[in-house]
Amino acid sequence: MRFGTFYFFQAPPAHRHTDIIHRELEQVEWSEALGFDEVWFTEHHFIDYGLSVDPSTLAAAAASRTRRVRIGLAAAILPFHHPLRLAEQMALVDILSNGRLDVGVGRGNRPAEFTGYRVPQEESRERFDEVVEIMRRAWTEERFSYAGRFYQFHDVRVIPKPVQRPHPPLYQVCVTKDGIENTALRGWPMLNSVLFGPVDQLLANRDTYVNTLKKSGTSDAEIAALLERWGVSRQIYVADTDARALEETKAAELWYQESFRRFVIPERIEDAHPSLQPGFRAMAERLAHVTWERLVAETLAFGSPDTVAGHIETMRRMGVGHVLCWMNFGGLPQDKIRRSMELFAREVMPRFR
Repeated sequence: MRFGTFYFFQAPPAHRHTDIIHRELEQVEWSEALGFDEVWFTEHHFIDYGLSVDPSTLAAAAASRTRRVRIGLAAAILPFHHPLRLAEQMALVDILSNGRLDVGVGRGNRPAEFTGYRVPQEESRERFDEVVEIMRRAWTEERFSYAGRFYQFHDVRVIPKPVQRPHPPLYQVCVTKDGIENTALRGWPMLNSVLFGPVDQLLANRDTYVNTLKKSGTSDAEIAALLERWGVSRQIYVADTDARALEETKAAELWYQESFRRFVIPERIEDAHPSLQPGFRAMAERLAHVTWERLVAETLAFGSPDTVAGHIETMRRMGVGHVLCWMNFGGLPQDKIRRSMELFAREVMPRFR
C-alpha cells in the first residue's frame, strides 16, 4: 500500500488564515521526512471548510519544498477552470516537480461554489467532459481545434508540455455510481472518501468499478493495476491510546461535520435546480443521523497504533491501494498533528509495506 497526507487548509474560528496555510505547508515537508509516499491537495471555495482555493499554486508550493513525494490533486474541480489555463498550469507544475504530479479531477458537488462562480450545477457533467477532452489534447497535440457547447478554440497551441508522457496520470473523484462507471470506462483510477457512515460503503464502489471494467473488456491484470492506484481519503489520528485519541479529536471532528453539512446542502433546497433537489434531500436525511458515537463506531480511524492499523487492514482487504491520510482536520493543534503523523509513520505504515 501507498500512503499520502491530505490537505484542506480548514479554518475554524480563532485561526488566522495565514497561519493555517503556513502550518499545513510545514506538514507537507514533514510528510516527505517521515516517509509518506504522496501529498494531496483538494479544492474548495467561499467557506471555512477549506482554504485550498488554487490547487496549482499549492502543488507548486509543494514541489518547491519537497524532492521525493508525489504531488496529487484530489481534486481540481473542472467546471470552475478554463481548460487551456488549467492545462498550462498543470504542465508547469509537472515540470517544476520533475514529473511528480498526479492530476485528480472532479465535477464538484458543493452548492455554494457553483453559486459563487455563477456556474449552474446541473451543467457540471457537460463542463467536466469538455474540460477533460481539451486538457488532454492540449497536453498531447502540437495544435488543435475544438468546438463544444461551452468552449470553442481554433488552431490553438498550448505550451509548455508536461514532463510525463503522454501527460500526468489522471484520477477521478467518484461520489455517485454513475461517476464510478464513467471513471472505469475512461480507464482511470478512482478516488473515494470516507467522510461519514460505515467504511464498508467502499465495497459497493469497488464492485461497481470492477464490474464496469470487466464489461468493457479490461483484463484481470489491468484491473489489478488500477486497484493498486485506487485512492481513499479518510480522517486518521494516532495517539498512544484509543481514549486519548478520541478525547483529543472530538471537538475538531464535530466542527468538521457541521462545516461539511453547511457546505454540502444549500440553505434552501427548494431554490436548487429540480434535478438536484432529490440528491440534496437524501444527503440531508443521511447527515441528520450522524452522531459522535456513530462516527467512532463506523467511520473514524482514530486510536492507538494497533487500532489504526486495524482500520488500514480493513481497507487493504477491500483492495484499496492508496490511503490519503487526512490528519489535520478541524483545527487540530500543530504539535498533536506532528505526533500523530510520527506515530503513523513509525508504527502503522511499516506493517503494510
